[in-house]
Amino acid sequence: MDNLKEIDFIARRYKERRFNTTDGWRRLGIAPVSAWKRFRVAAVVAAAVALSAAAALIYTGYSTHDTVTTQIEAPAAEALTTVRVIDFDNAPLTEVVDKIEEVYHVTVDNMPADAAGYSLSLHYEGNPEDLIAVINEILGTSMTVSEK
Repeated sequence: MDNLKEIDFIARRYKERRFNTTDGWRRLGIAPVSAWKRFRVAAVVAAAVALSAAAALIYTGYSTHDTVTTQIEAPAAEALTTVRVIDFDNAPLTEVVDKIEEVYHVTVDNMPADAAGYSLSLHYEGNPEDLIAVINEILGTSMTVSEK
């Protein structure tokens, strides 16, 4: 019933060309989008697609088997500055320290006596000195790192 009252209200007060949709949007603070803006957006999208396709063609043009890669073993003196990624998920501190020593080829000293009571979950990318500093800050320990 309410819908009929609303339709009747609109039908009685409607006057042709009385309401302009463009003016209505402007009153609401929303300006209509011009055809030129639509064209510019379409041009930008088309350019992005073309650049992506060109990049894909260039990338596939260079095959990985054509390139020669050499792997250089880092000397032990650079062990403290080596950047690597390491992850732990609710691991005891003893396991964390063992993994750090294995991955970075360093020795972790001054481990707390109750190290098994601590556990860590973290994702870290960096060098061993910064990692141990972060762990010390989190757990309130005072471990240090030295080269093997």
